[in-house]
Parts: sequence; C-alpha cells; structure tokens
Amino acid sequence: MRAIAALLLGASLVGGAGGADAGESVEYLYRLHCSGCHGVEGAGSLVGRIPPFVGIVGHFAGTEEGRLYLVRVPGVANAALSDDDTARLLNYVLHTWGSAELPADARDFTAAEVGKSRETHVDDISRLRAKLGAELAKHGKSIAY
Repeated sequence: MRAIAALLLGASLVGGAGGADAGESVEYLYRLHCSGCHGVEGAGSLVGRIPPFVGIVGHFAGTEEGRLYLVRVPGVANAALSDDDTARLLNYVLHTWGSAELPADARDFTAAEVGKSRETHVDDISRLRAKLGAELAKHGKSIAY
C-alpha cells in the first residue's frame, strides 16, 4: 500500500513539474518559481547577490519604473508564467514581505500591467536598480542589502 501511495505521489509531482496550472495557489507558485533563490521566507542570499524582500521590495511599487523593474527582473521575466499568475505572484510578494514599505497609494499589479511591462525592453536591469536606489535614497529610503 505504501508503495502505491509513493508511486502516485511521484507521478503527481512529475506531472506537475512543468508550468503552473490555472488556479494553483499563489503560495505554490512562490515556492516553485521564487523560493529557490529568495528562500521560503523571502530572505534572499548573499551568495549570488539575491536580495531579501523584507525592507526592500515594497519601495519599488511606488513608481512606474520601480514596477517595471519588478516585472523585468530576470527571475520574473524568465519565469514561464502567464501575465495573470505573474501579477498574482508579485502582489503576494509585495503584501507578504513589502507591506511596511508600500506607499499608501500603491496599487496591485494587474495582468494588463504585467503584459505591457513585458513588452518594454530594459537594456541593463542592474543599472535600472541602481537608478531606482539613487532616487529612493533622495527620500531617505534604502534598497541596499
């Protein structure tokens, strides 16, 4: 009986190893697409220069360039997710780890915004982050880690 249960579990994991299915929980999407680098708790890692979310990610939601950055950062831009799932995942990250830094007028990402941002080419994502960091520093906010 245990062998059958293990076989069924293994088959379900292999069957679900591809892209996200419609209706999957956003927590599952986070674990599948983000936690490998950012960790289950969003802590990031100094190895590989993976930024933590806490204290940082919410600052990006207040400007159009910051929002573009969040959609075009390589881990998001290269994920095989629909615009809708990407919006859900970004909102999950913002509300889970960035709520303290979210501007009062910050809005949730929509599929339409994600789709439009995906059409915008960003030559150098690191340069965009540095530019955003300099702008935020003028207002006493830091995205350093």
